[in-house]
Amino acid sequence: MTENNGDRHRTRRRAVRSVGPPAEETASAGVTSVPVERAGTAAATAVARGKQASGAAATAAADPAVVDADPAAVVAAAPADSEPVDLDKAPADAQGDAKPKKSNRRLTTLAAAAALVLALVIAAALSTVVQAHSLDTRDARRAEYVQTARQAVLNLTTIRADSAKEDIDRILSLASGQFKNEFDGRVDPFMNIVQQAKVVSNGEIVEAAIESDEEDSAKILVAAKQTLTNAGQEGPQTRFYRFRVTVSDGNSGLTVSKVEFVA
Repeated sequence: MTENNGDRHRTRRRAVRSVGPPAEETASAGVTSVPVERAGTAAATAVARGKQASGAAATAAADPAVVDADPAAVVAAAPADSEPVDLDKAPADAQGDAKPKKSNRRLTTLAAAAALVLALVIAAALSTVVQAHSLDTRDARRAEYVQTARQAVLNLTTIRADSAKEDIDRILSLASGQFKNEFDGRVDPFMNIVQQAKVVSNGEIVEAAIESDEEDSAKILVAAKQTLTNAGQEGPQTRFYRFRVTVSDGNSGLTVSKVEFVA
């Protein structure tokens, strides 16, 4: 048992001495070979100093005993907070600059979109206002045409012997064109007939509607009722008329240029 233990002890010592480079190579390099036990101690010391050193090489320079240490121990001696450099990643400053640029572009896009939507809304509102104004203007003009035709027929069907001159003047105040020409040279004879026959007529507009209209004229259909009395008849008579009245818009305003009977 003693011999065996001695042999094992010598074998173990030879194994320990075989760790590291040969003695002559170590001597030629100017570095003394260190046993594994000392290398382990040096590695532990290097780990303790790792936060102050810049890396494994600085640790080896500071303590020559680490030269023959296990490479794993040297790696472990590197500072714990060191991180590998990723060349694919942009620097923090560059990333910081990129984010504001993206944010600015997004804000610019949103602002442009908001401005476009606002412009479309304003354009639609203006278009609606213009269209409504155009319709209102047209409706107002058509209403004036109808009103002029109604008044002209009412004047034509309302005449009295005691106010014949004024009644005829009222008819002519709205007359123009062909309708006015029909009274030329006939005003006095017409007035005399009315006075002699003691005519009393009262007109009433039953209905009036626009038939067609153009830029400066319109044709209006007018239904009228007339109650007439004169010296040659007993009692009042009731008559119904349908007229097509052409209303023109000229320099003197709206006038009646033509009156036709419609059967």
